[in-house]
Amino acid sequence: MKKIIDYMDPEKLLRYCEGKCTPDEQIEIEQAAESSAELREIIRDLQLSLALQKDIKEMEAIDTRTAFLRTKHKIKKEQTMQVRSQLMRYAAMLTIPLLVTSLLFGYLYFSDSSADEMQYAEVNTASGAIIRYELPDKSIVWLNSGSKLRYPIKFKGDKRQVELEGEGYFEVKADKEHPFYVNTSTGLNVYVYGTHFNVSAYSDDDYVEAVLAEGRVNVIVPGNQSEIKLDPGQGLLYNESTQQTSKSEIDIYEKTAWKDGKLIFRNTSLEDVLKKLSRHFNVDIQLHNLSGKKYKYRATFTRENLNQILDYLSKSASLKWKSEEPVQQKDETFTQKKIIVTLY
Repeated sequence: MKKIIDYMDPEKLLRYCEGKCTPDEQIEIEQAAESSAELREIIRDLQLSLALQKDIKEMEAIDTRTAFLRTKHKIKKEQTMQVRSQLMRYAAMLTIPLLVTSLLFGYLYFSDSSADEMQYAEVNTASGAIIRYELPDKSIVWLNSGSKLRYPIKFKGDKRQVELEGEGYFEVKADKEHPFYVNTSTGLNVYVYGTHFNVSAYSDDDYVEAVLAEGRVNVIVPGNQSEIKLDPGQGLLYNESTQQTSKSEIDIYEKTAWKDGKLIFRNTSLEDVLKKLSRHFNVDIQLHNLSGKKYKYRATFTRENLNQILDYLSKSASLKWKSEEPVQQKDETFTQKKIIVTLY
């Protein structure tokens, strides 16, 4: 018996593969292909050849110079968009509530000002946020909620000095020739050559606290020419009102776990607990102590929300609370969410 492909018209096959055959021819070829694997393979090869031929003709028809200029323009545009997109991602990181609200430069690094003039940058952390930031000398700082750090965009001279308002945990790059100073608005200064330590200097606190995690810290107290040295596991409290200092052994993890998003209280008064909760959750918590009693707490919170924490606190005291939602003001801004805690 003669094979089907022996009497199949090549021109008819070509028209089929090009989609130009008649309906009757299409039926004839498809029925023949159902019973012939060899014909199906020939049709497949022919379709691939036609597709390749089409691609070659399209390539030959391209105006290469115009295509090159068009491609070059497209690449440049995409690079610009990538840079813009990257900057927008950084901007978003600096504005979302869990990170930082602003990064304000006093002067641009490449400005026309004198090379000898110290130029500063400022990082502000939003209320309820914690950020990790790298300084020009590769030292790392974590800034707690509502904190501000001012620093030179390039350290010069024999000292590396920064100014802190709020709370920061520092991992200072070791440099024996250039000590690292953390200056606070109270006049208390902490300096190291390279170590890990925590400084808490909120303006609404009555004290400044320096805590050493590892290495050695030197603390300079206002009005006192002598230095107080701290060993790992030690903390120093300075009362701005009384100008008194006290050094003691402390729980390092309790004092520094905030940078990991944790709240740890060890024999902490209710007033201090609520103050830290207020900063951590960015709410205004007001305590009305009608009983006059004093309570202290020992607890660790990781992923609990504010209501869950307040519920825990209420289990050991006659404590109730109510929330007041933010209210829009005349300038179209909103007040901070308020929680009234009453101790009976």
